[in-house]
Amino acid sequence: MQYILTKKKGAIGHITFNDPDNMNALTPEAMQEIISVLSRYEEDRDIRVVVFTGSGKAFSAGGNYDFLKRLYNATPVDIKEAVYKNFAGGVKATKMFPKPTIAAVNGPAVGAGCELAIACDFRIVSERALFSEIWARLGVICPLGGMFLLPRLVGLSKATEMLMLGETVDGQEAVQIGLANQCVPHAQLEDEVRRWTEKIAAGAPLAMSAMKEGLRRGMESTLAREWEYNMFAQATLISSDDCKEGITSAIDKRAPVFQGN
Repeated sequence: MQYILTKKKGAIGHITFNDPDNMNALTPEAMQEIISVLSRYEEDRDIRVVVFTGSGKAFSAGGNYDFLKRLYNATPVDIKEAVYKNFAGGVKATKMFPKPTIAAVNGPAVGAGCELAIACDFRIVSERALFSEIWARLGVICPLGGMFLLPRLVGLSKATEMLMLGETVDGQEAVQIGLANQCVPHAQLEDEVRRWTEKIAAGAPLAMSAMKEGLRRGMESTLAREWEYNMFAQATLISSDDCKEGITSAIDKRAPVFQGN
């Protein structure tokens, strides 16, 4: 990998944006690497949660300026390939990833970096974190899902401020408005993320995946349809070994040990 660092530690898969000199600005090639690694992590049964973060002082400053300048004379077909195939593809792969994901936001998350963060299931942020949807300042819309996802996280009014006015949100405010789960002093971010990953990884993988899908579907569907989905998903889970382990451990008054079967 040229643009990201990857590491597997126990049940945790790590993806670290690795261009600190450019505040981890993203390119189509970097997004292709993210898509590739997520595909690999999905197939790895040992991995139960994936953590995204950035090298150096930033989570990600968004699209690389050299890449953005190349779009000046691009055709609509070129833009579709560069932006939607790669950038939207990376965000979509993150959002649709079947295992829990955490954005460990260690600094500015701008533009595409912000979109990647809000595509994750959890956001644990440093006091140095900043969220900025700067698209309107560039004369464009946010094409990676933010206009759909952000209002569902922070409400329409705050999302409108962030998107149309380019208002920046710091770590503390992110927690207050529901954009982040927790904000901690910068030096404690790694330890806090480890605490969250250990808790998530101890959960039942099949149930986690079904619940993640159910939450995503619930944002887009109707209650009647989701009742039908829930019946199917629950019937599948009840027949799993993990469900038997969960019930047995509850009766035995011990912590369950889930195998993902």
